[in-house]
Amino acid sequence: MRRRQDHLIRNLLIASLIVIAAMHPNTAAHLAQLGGGLLLAIISGLAEAAAAQPEAAALATGAVYITHQIRTHRPAPARH
Repeated sequence: MRRRQDHLIRNLLIASLIVIAAMHPNTAAHLAQLGGGLLLAIISGLAEAAAAQPEAAALATGAVYITHQIRTHRPAPARH
């Protein structure tokens, strides 16, 4: 079974990040701290928006869930 192109690119990106982290541990730690702060800021913003408009947040959550299910669902092959 062949690997998909996006898996190869992802694996190359992960390998290059590991090499960079090994060569520059202080920079890697700083980038991890920045990434964590950005993630927390995004989550905080989403939580505030959901508190302000719960109906819109419920609709958006449902749309994301349905989109995820459509994208990841793999139907079983039919047996004849």
